[in-house]
Amino acid sequence: MEEILTRYGLLALFVLAAVEGDVTLILAGVVSHLGIFKLLPAICVGTVGAFAGDCVWYWVGRFRSTSSRRSWLYRRMGHGAEQLAERFGVWEIIAARFVYGTRIASVLFWGTQQLPFVRFAALDLIGCLLWAIVFSSLGYFLSGSAAVLIGEVRRIEIWLLVAVAVLVFFSLLSRYLLRRRAGRDKPEHELSRVE
Repeated sequence: MEEILTRYGLLALFVLAAVEGDVTLILAGVVSHLGIFKLLPAICVGTVGAFAGDCVWYWVGRFRSTSSRRSWLYRRMGHGAEQLAERFGVWEIIAARFVYGTRIASVLFWGTQQLPFVRFAALDLIGCLLWAIVFSSLGYFLSGSAAVLIGEVRRIEIWLLVAVAVLVFFSLLSRYLLRRRAGRDKPEHELSRVE
């Protein structure tokens, strides 16, 4: 992939950022450090490429919501995106950029929810820009150990995904236990009125 970026430059970065993402931006930072192209244009092109890819998935979700929900990807990751969305609302769009394996499912989810495109686009652009800055800068400033860095990024993203899942689980569990306890603690006269 580094060879593709070196040979085709920013055009390749645009296409790869739309399709793959994390590794592409780290390698774009490495290639920028080598002087093939500058870091700022790499960040801008990576942001626009990622945003373009997200828009395609958003519109697929919006116009094909039934088949999108039945897709293999949505069945695998959609439930997590739904839980994150329930917990964080539309801000989940930004967070999904940094949690491995949730980006496409998240974008599909918001499309199926008919979130207005302008609102989606504003939040997604923020997420794409932050993501491009972080990952391109990592590649640029740590280019000497980029191969090790790519493996570390994947591992960190997986741990973040696990941490979010555990947080959502315990949040839902505590909510359930509090509701159950509140039901037991009702005074006797309230229980008789319910019956």
